[in-house]
Amino acid sequence: MDTHHDSHESGSSFWSAVNVLIGLAFGVFALGAGAVLIGGGLINSLKGKKTPEAAHAPAAGAPAAAPAAAAPAAAASSVKEEGGAAVVTLKPGAANPMSFDVTSFTVKAGQKVKVTFDNDSTTPLQHNWVLGVAGSKDRLIAAANGMMAEMTKWMPRGYVPDGPDVLAHTKLLNSKEKETVEFTAPQEKGDYPYLCTFPGHSMIMQGTMKVE
Repeated sequence: MDTHHDSHESGSSFWSAVNVLIGLAFGVFALGAGAVLIGGGLINSLKGKKTPEAAHAPAAGAPAAAPAAAAPAAAASSVKEEGGAAVVTLKPGAANPMSFDVTSFTVKAGQKVKVTFDNDSTTPLQHNWVLGVAGSKDRLIAAANGMMAEMTKWMPRGYVPDGPDVLAHTKLLNSKEKETVEFTAPQEKGDYPYLCTFPGHSMIMQGTMKVE
């Protein structure tokens, strides 16, 4: 698949090592927070705290409750159309720079796609954007984590895994850098994973391109 890249300078080996440590710290924090939430939910479930429906019924003669507020409108689509091409811009998450702000977007089979990854995070984290074939997420995560043992080998390659699992990708971007990638969406409909494959990031920083 043909891919077009805008050139940018990749990070130094020093920043790569720093990024691994920061990435692992964010990963451990996120996993720990998830465990606390899950544990709290299990405890509440075991306690069996259930409020009888009667407790919520209004007393006789009491005024009727005001109608619930309408649900907020659905968020605008993250995909724009330009000349028949699907145009998407992704950034690190505002609350968690070890995530993508757009975790899912939809394109048409065979459509031209233009993805811009803007690493506008204020943290000194390097990121890339790697799109994989359908069903490749676990393999890409394993490949990314395996790079930790050979950081100097993979740094010049932007920590992008080798092989047919990769459909499109950006280079490794420093904070405040961005790159645009253009490619054609697969003809086969399905869910295509995308991740940051910098070692230690892929377990959290991921999303899905849906082809319909």
